[in-house]
Amino acid sequence: MVVIFVVFAICCIHFDSVSGSSDRISRLEKLVEAQNVMILGFKKEFDELKDTVRTQNIKIDRLENQLQSCKACFDFKGSNTTGALLSHQILTSRNKLNVETQKYIVGVPNNRLQKDLGRNRRLLLSGSNGDSPPIIAFHAYLSKSEIDPGHHHTIIFDSVLSNSGNGYNNNSGTFIAPANGMYVFAYTVVGYRGSRMPVHLVVNSNIVGATAADSISDTPYQSASTVVVVYLNQNDTCFLRTTTITGYVVGNLYSSDWSRSSFSAWKL
Repeated sequence: MVVIFVVFAICCIHFDSVSGSSDRISRLEKLVEAQNVMILGFKKEFDELKDTVRTQNIKIDRLENQLQSCKACFDFKGSNTTGALLSHQILTSRNKLNVETQKYIVGVPNNRLQKDLGRNRRLLLSGSNGDSPPIIAFHAYLSKSEIDPGHHHTIIFDSVLSNSGNGYNNNSGTFIAPANGMYVFAYTVVGYRGSRMPVHLVVNSNIVGATAADSISDTPYQSASTVVVVYLNQNDTCFLRTTTITGYVVGNLYSSDWSRSSFSAWKL
């Protein structure tokens, strides 16, 4: 009887231990589930904040472009006014026969003045000679690679090689169309070995182009390029971003002097 009692006591203790462990595991599973819900909520709030910041940057870019346009127009009008005063200053004098004549006094030769005014006009209008529309074009590239940019990430091409018309902003990575018209976009992305880099060309909130650099194979630094021709209205905003589809893997974005990830556009 004593042996049976001892065995029964041991079984009860073991049962209590197993039951207690199951309760702890259940509590831990519920805690992990609650934390996962919190993490998803934080991620959603973070994505919303990213969109808000991008929208604010776009508004700031538009205001800066408008300010630069107003300044350029003001300076151009000032240059024309000065030239007119220099080239049409008139003094009257009388000759020996008391006949009134007019003398045009100009500080510099007239042909030289017109040449300088033409040069200033071309500089102010970013390549225009006054008879043709201004040139709108830009080219920018990444000065260094981006490691794990993630989904829904705006790619900011920070190094600007050319930016005629001041449409591209290398702080936000956005191009704001200075004028209505047909635009050509060309872009290249380079992926790391063993990763994919799917990107979208976005106009305002519409996807108008897509490409993906696939380096899942042993080929290192696989690149992908594409060209998109699209009509833009003035102040339309364009940028490159990684895909928003979470089912697609987004790897690392490569860029160096050997192979650059770049973004370009020009108005036809």
